[in-house]
Amino acid sequence: MKFTKAEIDAIIEASPRTFVPFNKLVLSQDYQARAGGNTPKMSIVELAASIKECGVLQNLVVVQGARGRYEVCAGGRRLEALTLLVGNGDLADNYPVPVLIVPADRALIASLSENVFHIPMHPADEFAAFAKLIGQGKSVEDVAAAFGVTPLVVKRRMKLATVSPKLMALFREDQIGLDCLMVLASVDDHQKQEQTWAALPSWNRRPDYLRQLLTQGEIESDRDTVAKYVTLKTYEKAGGALRRDLFSDDDKKVYLLDAALLEKLATDKLQKRAKQIAAEGWKWVDVRVRYAFDEYVKYGELRKTKRQPDADEAATLADLDDRIAALHAQMERLADEDGDEETFYQLEGEAEGLEEQRKALDEALSVWPADLMAQAGCVVHVANNGAVAVKYGLIRPDDRNDMVHAARQAAENGTDDPLVSLPSPKTRPVHSEKLVRCLTAHRVAAVQAELLDRPDVALAAITAHLAQKIFRGNDLYYCRSENVFAISATDSQSDLRSAAEDMGASAAWAKLQAERTAWAERLPENLEDIFPWLLAQEQATALRLLTFVVAVTVTGIYGTEPERQSNEALARALGLDMSQWWTATGVSYFNHVSKARVLEVVTEAVDANAASPLAALKKDAVVTGAEQTVAGTGWLPACLRINTAQTRQTEAAADDTRRVPGEPAVTA
Repeated sequence: MKFTKAEIDAIIEASPRTFVPFNKLVLSQDYQARAGGNTPKMSIVELAASIKECGVLQNLVVVQGARGRYEVCAGGRRLEALTLLVGNGDLADNYPVPVLIVPADRALIASLSENVFHIPMHPADEFAAFAKLIGQGKSVEDVAAAFGVTPLVVKRRMKLATVSPKLMALFREDQIGLDCLMVLASVDDHQKQEQTWAALPSWNRRPDYLRQLLTQGEIESDRDTVAKYVTLKTYEKAGGALRRDLFSDDDKKVYLLDAALLEKLATDKLQKRAKQIAAEGWKWVDVRVRYAFDEYVKYGELRKTKRQPDADEAATLADLDDRIAALHAQMERLADEDGDEETFYQLEGEAEGLEEQRKALDEALSVWPADLMAQAGCVVHVANNGAVAVKYGLIRPDDRNDMVHAARQAAENGTDDPLVSLPSPKTRPVHSEKLVRCLTAHRVAAVQAELLDRPDVALAAITAHLAQKIFRGNDLYYCRSENVFAISATDSQSDLRSAAEDMGASAAWAKLQAERTAWAERLPENLEDIFPWLLAQEQATALRLLTFVVAVTVTGIYGTEPERQSNEALARALGLDMSQWWTATGVSYFNHVSKARVLEVVTEAVDANAASPLAALKKDAVVTGAEQTVAGTGWLPACLRINTAQTRQTEAAADDTRRVPGEPAVTA
């Protein structure tokens, strides 16, 4: 018999709709129009997730069977998804499932209608229907009972109904998945929903990334350390704005929207702890919601000192040591004798307990030195675990000198341990990076020029260089297919010109270029012929060429003034006098430093009387006057001077006099 869609719909319309516990449903073997067993497993997982979030959106078609059972003749995939949820513990075994009960003789027809004719209600229509029922005065609980779902499912469907109409239209067209729609529904602002969705790249429309974009500027109450410290209860009591996410796993996810209020609440709470810390005798106590290491990087640190135990503490420590030693001796005997394992572990546990006691007592002996606490402070802040934390013993830069004085007094009073750690003071460099590079480039050029006249030094330098490479070992892999020797040489000519714009006017540069030109004219045009050509020359010629090659590879250009320059030893061996190769002029130096520095140079090179008349002049006039006054004095900036053995000894002695217990050496 052939049935029309209208006839089939009439059969279904006449059938009662109700709810049946899940444990009463079985898949029919006789009335299924759709063959089973070919459903993709991932499809069932996805359907189960949808049912978990929104309930069963479409009635199962059933036939009343024997012993109170109901045979499912349409809705096998939904039954399979429900079975998965019950098995995982997500739904109760008696979960009420919406069903349509049809007569047995009409079951196959109903199944056919479900699978052929029926166009299921779109979830978007389902969401709207739930919202309409609530709008008509139905309670969430009433709607939940009517459809056999939990109140949370009703709330979620109503929330989904509030999504921007533009985005809901995309959902109807399958351009937005249900998982992303739930994320969008977690915020109420339609404009924000639309803008965030539009900002998503087509290749990364994942719900987790979408949530990340939507929640920018919001604070997760269960993850943020400050939020955990303040507590959600306190934040709500203070009137803080928040947003609850109905679609989180446990519908308990809360986002805090008022960061300023959260910071204030945390600060107020930390202030209570700060008052307790201040009462201990510290000079200052800062309150920071989040500890910023960069803020305190210039601070020094005070260390604890260890006091001597009193009589009772000493006795306790000695007793603990004896008991721990006795337990260890017992454990060793058991191990040697292959004794009872249970007894061994029992003794081990006792020993560990005693060791913890000893450790706690030992830590109690470590105290902050009271005479130094008056120059140090603490920072009270929220730790990463959401609890209050204290950074003790910080020394402000302004208190550095006072702390150095106090530390010296402590050392004089018999304190052996260094109690203070101070960072090296940061001072503004006298010379800019560009000027230092220029000056050191001139120094390199001068060393190279001097080296041209000293083949003996060149030979010693290159030999030492190669010996260092050989005897230090070489961890790098070199391809030797084209080279006889694993020796490289880099001409520093371009580096010198790049670092010093005035290099072309240098006497050292002129000497180097003259030598380069002479060799270029003398050597064979074909560079491969240099080796046989050298074999035919006198040894002095080869040595002279080696000297030139070694000279032009000398390096040592710096951006900041180094404590010791790489070419220092070479410069001393050559007896380098940079005043023969460089002169302080407006172009070479004075134009590149401050007026105050120019006056310092004149004072150093001549005397204060020479500098005094220049102080009232403008910079250009000062430069001209300084150039004339310093001329012929041989004055050199520090980076052009040769650090002789006597100079090094003098500087080392001066450095020692500047040190205090616990203070690192400071380099000027």
